[in-house]
Amino acid sequence: MGTAKTPVLWTTGAPGAGKSTTAWGLYTRIVASGGNVAYVDIDQLGLIGPPPGGGEAAHTIKAANLLRVLEILRRRGTAQVVVSGVVDPENGVESPFEGRDFDLTLVRLTCERDELRSRFLGRGSPAEALPGLFAVADAYDRTGFGEEMDTTGQRPEETVEALFRRCVVADGPVRRPDPVEPLPGPVTVVTGPTAVGKSTAAWQVLRDLWQQETPVAYVDLAQLGFAHPGPDPAWEAANLAALWRGYRDAGARRLLVVAREFRPEHRRVFEEVTVVHLDADAATLAERVRLRADGDSALLAGDELRGAPPGVRDRVADRAATEAERMRASRGDRVVLDTSGQEPAETAAALLAAVRQ
Repeated sequence: MGTAKTPVLWTTGAPGAGKSTTAWGLYTRIVASGGNVAYVDIDQLGLIGPPPGGGEAAHTIKAANLLRVLEILRRRGTAQVVVSGVVDPENGVESPFEGRDFDLTLVRLTCERDELRSRFLGRGSPAEALPGLFAVADAYDRTGFGEEMDTTGQRPEETVEALFRRCVVADGPVRRPDPVEPLPGPVTVVTGPTAVGKSTAAWQVLRDLWQQETPVAYVDLAQLGFAHPGPDPAWEAANLAALWRGYRDAGARRLLVVAREFRPEHRRVFEEVTVVHLDADAATLAERVRLRADGDSALLAGDELRGAPPGVRDRVADRAATEAERMRASRGDRVVLDTSGQEPAETAAALLAAVRQ
């Protein structure tokens, strides 16, 4: 008998349709039920530019990298994978999955246009982007990929409940990954305590490098770690290696990685790494925690601060200060940037200078 295929439930749809909220809700629900599960945001697998990473090539790069990550999760023993994100409106995603050991369920979330508009604007998206939003929704409706699920009038938890019944909730042993052959760089890793501003600064550096026509890719290591049971640095490292291979195949010549901590398992992925550590005093960290909680950053899966009440903010700020103290005491070959009191643009400029060196 052949090995059973790994189930993959992929939520897609126009921006604001609820695909990320639903997928994350499914992942956390399966975790709470004790399932061996992983969550993947497809947008995190296509962060390469300038072209060939942009434009029409983006869907191809994301699909190829997704298959790389899914193969790793399958070898890990994952019983259910949940994926969220857009699909190619012209070609869909079924073709790359043909002949693979995955049982794909593609669910296209829809809702009435007035509600889609309200959801889109309610998450902070600009009104001038509405025509593009409706064009995407029309394209999905026209091609009709996946199973349509009308969520008009539904609360997010209702959508999650409806799809949870179609997921596999099973435990099982986690297998160890094969050793990774070190890959060439150049690779710059940006580390630092919670809320220090790693992602904000690194993202600005990435955009600066893209404007200079430098073919560079970006990985947020935390976004590769949504697997239960976990955390599991060895499998994060396997995913990191797979993504860098994919980005190199797509034309990237430099890699920028963001990670709170860069562990030995991660470091062994690369032949040579430059680590730039962002530090800040306790008062600065507390202020940046407050700004994060108020929505002054991109919303990513697993964000514990967006909309957090004062008590949670205080606990996270205390934890960040403790992390910073511990990281200062640790040793290693790294460049340390003190960002205390800095505006984001100042930190990004200092980081760009370090990357160039």
